[in-house]
Formats: sequence, C-alpha cells, structure tokens
Amino acid sequence: MPDSRPILVTSALPGVNGPPHFGHLTGAYLPADVFVRYHRLLGSDIAYICGSDDHGVAITMGAEQAGMPYQDYVNQWRDVWLRNFEKLGIVFDNFSATSHREPHFRLSQEFFQRCLKNGHLQRRDFKQLYSAKTDRFLADRYVVGTCYHCKFEEARGDECPNCGSWLEATKLGNPRSKVDPDDQLELRDSWQYELDLAPFATDPEVKPWLDELRPRLKSNVSSFVFEKMIEGEGLEARAITRDLPWGVPLPKTDIDGNELGDVDGKVLYVWFDAPIGYISSTIEWAERVGADWRKYWIHKKGEEGARLIHFIGKDNITFHCIVFPAMLAWQHIDGPVPAEFLGPRDDERYVLPENVPANEFYNLEGKKFNKSTGWYIDVDTFLDRFGADRMRFYMVSSMPETADTNFIWNDFKARTDLLANVFGNFATRVLKFVDKHFDGVVPPQVGMQEESARVSAAIEKHTKEWAGHIEHYRLRRALDSFLALAEDGNRFLDDTAPWKLRKTDMEACGSALCLAMQYLPQLSVLASPFIPDTALRLREMLGLGERAPGPLLPFEPLATGHKLGEPDVLCAKIDPEVIEAEIAKLKGDG
Repeated sequence: MPDSRPILVTSALPGVNGPPHFGHLTGAYLPADVFVRYHRLLGSDIAYICGSDDHGVAITMGAEQAGMPYQDYVNQWRDVWLRNFEKLGIVFDNFSATSHREPHFRLSQEFFQRCLKNGHLQRRDFKQLYSAKTDRFLADRYVVGTCYHCKFEEARGDECPNCGSWLEATKLGNPRSKVDPDDQLELRDSWQYELDLAPFATDPEVKPWLDELRPRLKSNVSSFVFEKMIEGEGLEARAITRDLPWGVPLPKTDIDGNELGDVDGKVLYVWFDAPIGYISSTIEWAERVGADWRKYWIHKKGEEGARLIHFIGKDNITFHCIVFPAMLAWQHIDGPVPAEFLGPRDDERYVLPENVPANEFYNLEGKKFNKSTGWYIDVDTFLDRFGADRMRFYMVSSMPETADTNFIWNDFKARTDLLANVFGNFATRVLKFVDKHFDGVVPPQVGMQEESARVSAAIEKHTKEWAGHIEHYRLRRALDSFLALAEDGNRFLDDTAPWKLRKTDMEACGSALCLAMQYLPQLSVLASPFIPDTALRLREMLGLGERAPGPLLPFEPLATGHKLGEPDVLCAKIDPEVIEAEIAKLKGDG
C-alpha cells in the first residue's frame, strides 16, 4: 500500500568540481532512485530532491586553476553531472544549485540568524594564514607545508595524505600557497562563528529523536554515529564561516537587526549551507509545480511530520546524522520571527531525518578510483558502451551497503550474464514459444489448479520479500528476490515442459504457458526500480502499457486471449573479449 505520510528523499548534493565516478553513483544516487521508483509504483506521495553543491574551497581552487569565473566553472561541471544522471536513468523531481541566490541564500542566512538567536553559535578569534600578494586569507586547502606529525613535506592544510592526520594549516612547517609557492604567507588575526554541538545529544528537542533513530539505522551508520562520535570522540564546536570570495555571504545583522560588525569577505562554510540546499531545492520545486513545500519539511510540535530520508556516502554521515539535524532542531524560536522568514513559526518544527541509509565506499578492482593515475572508468564511456540497465543492475548487486565493495570487470560480466540467463532467457523462452505456436495470443488455462496455486504463491512470496527489503534499504537482497522469482518461473517451465506437451496435448501445453506467463507482468514490476528500460521493454513485449500506481498484490494477470507484442531478446550477454580488453586497458596493457 502507498505510504500514508509524505516522503521527502534526498541524495547528497554533489560538489561540482569534476565528473561523477562509480563510487558517487552507487553510494548516494542510484539507491535513492531505486527507493523512489519503488514508492512511485505504490502511489506514495514522494518527492526526490537534490542539487549541486557550488561552494567551498575545492570549487574556488578548481575555478582559479582553470582560469574560469566561479559560476561558469560550477555550471560546466553541473551539466556533466546532469548528463550522467540522465543517461543512468536517475530522475529527480528537482535538481537545484546552491549558487541560485533565491531562495537558497535567504534561507541559509535565516538558518544562521536563528541558530545565533538561540545561543548555539559562538564567535571565536583565531590566527589565519594571509597572502599579502593576493590580499586575502587562505583557507586550509590553499596551503601546503610540512606535516607536524610525520614530517611529510607536501601535507595539505587540512589533512596529511601520508599519515592521514587531520591538521591545522597554521601549525604546518614552511607553509606556502598551493596556488603560488613563492607567495610569502603571514599569520594575521581573523575570527569565525562556530556551531556548538556539545549539547546536541542531550538536547530535549533532539534526544527523543536520537533514541528512535538509533535502531532504524544500518549497522555501519549506527556504530559510527553513536559509538564513534557521540559516545566516543564526543561533539565539539565546528566552524561555520570562512574567509572566501565565493559562497553565501554572512548576513550583516542578527535576527533583531543588530549589526554583526565587519562581515565583508565572510561566507557560510560549505558544509553549513549545502544541506540547507535540500530545503531551498524543495521550495524551488514546489513553486514550479504548485505544491506545498512545508508539508515535506515542517510539522506541528507533537504531530507526526513527513518522512525525511537522506541517501549519502559514508563520508557524509556526521553532517546528516548530527550537524544538519542540530541545525534543523535549533531553528525554533519562542516568540515572533520576521515576516520574511521561511522556516517554522510558533509551535512548528522542522522534520528531522527518519533514516540516513549511508553506503560505504565503492572501489575499482581493490583500489580507490583515481583519475590522475588512470585507475578509473569514465562513466560517460561506460554508459555508451554497456548501457544504463547493465550498469544499474551490477551496481545494485555489488552495492556497498554496510561494507566497502568493488567494481570488478569479470564479476560485472558474470552477474550481467546471470541476469540474461535467469530473467531475460525466461521471458524470451515463453514469449517466443507463444508467438510461434499460439499466434502471440495468451492461451486459455484449463485445469492445472495445483500448478496455478504454485505460481500465485511464488509471486506473492517473492513480491513481499522484495518490498520488505527495499523498505529497509536492503537493495541487494531485493534484487535477489526479483531474480528468485525469475528462477521460480524457469523451474515451473522446466517442470511443465510445454515443448513436450505440444507434441501430445496442445490444451495442456497452452495451460502451462498461460501460467508461466503470469510471472512476467510481476517480474516487469519488480525489475522496474533496478532496470527500468528493460522492464519497460518487457511490458511492451507483453502488450501492456505503463502500470498504474497502486498495491503490488494481487498481481497483474494476463488474460486469456490477450494479444502480446513482438518478442525479442531482452538481455544480451557481453562478449568475453570486450571485458578482456577493458581489463587490459585498466592495467595499462591496452
């Protein structure tokens, strides 16, 4: 049955400073798309929201090194991401951008002002490296120097790639600008606002939600949030402003109109404004289609709100399970708020996430994807050569749901061969037999009541298992349930052997085929979140239109006398030589 509550699904906003790779797609975007497609089958009120993360040091450095204006740089890479999403069949209700000034800038500044009003922000003075040559403070990633832990001479200002330690740029030995090594840097006084996370886990607005969230989370997420962060390392203040020329500018006043001082050159830290992009993108979508964005994000205190689900990679767990929920929970203000504010009023609250089904890392043949070393597969080229559904099927079957996994070329062939053998072959066997011997018309079922009960029971069993797995974000197991139903169809066909019955009893032959065909409409439904193009082609071969949203059971029958479409190969296998060439190219032998 469709969910009774609205559902708001997000995927992590990609930082558009380069093309997507397989790890991005299988970590945050494909699993969300599968989940959303499943709920659209049911007819749930669901919106899938995303957008590009256009701010931060990686963006400004990339643009400056490319000699491009910041906006042109992010637009260029945003178009690449959108093209790859479209080719892979990932469909958003709205894909915005954090550089869209309205409503994103206004809402981000509102978040800052509300947190400041509620006492959760503190201003701290500190020393920062300054470039007199360019007349600007340099954020940590602009700086390289000697690591004060392992003495590696090319450590970044935020992290050492040699020993993995988190670093402070001001403590590096021989600090220098990454952009201009001859630039003489100096320490100067600066200041920043910080979000105090220390009271997060005991906050009365937050603790009941945390208690409900913990058992819902996947094991890898729960252990990281609670055992490592909250109960282990503890939560500290995090900077939420930076000295950068690109980003959401700090507001000049607080919520009461008091001046904040000299805020020129201060922008909101990218991790602060990026998740607010989920809300601003929802507002943008709602204005376009005439929907009410507030029903997805805001609810009355004490009442149940919408279901908010964040699909992310493991490197974003802290932000989506701790930082952004803190920002959301601390937006309520007792008393009046400015009329132009968009967020909660009076006894309203922002919805907090129901779940954050983060995936682990997806690697390539045992090593991280690395374009600079050639250990990489270009997404565009792969999709052009192998097609979206093969890529989707393999990514789901090897998805890093609770532990790191790998794309492996030989495994890619083996698993897509399995799809062709189990699913594609079953559909083709049945449809071509009916086309040849029954003129492409579903024959009548006469007798075979036990066999009919067997088919119905199998379809119901595997459909319920499939749905349960998707609801609990076990997409690999849901894919297995889909294949298990196809395997059951193959066994039924082998047990009834209509090719033998054709020689002795055409009525029994037709009955067996009629029952075998009942698997196919439901297989098209179970396939559609994973391999939507293939599922649609199967429905065309079955002479069926698009399925209307609604309950998955009882299953959709193929009636006697129904005229089928033209049968064709549904899933083709990949030539082994093609895979061998790809392996050789990856290893530098091609």
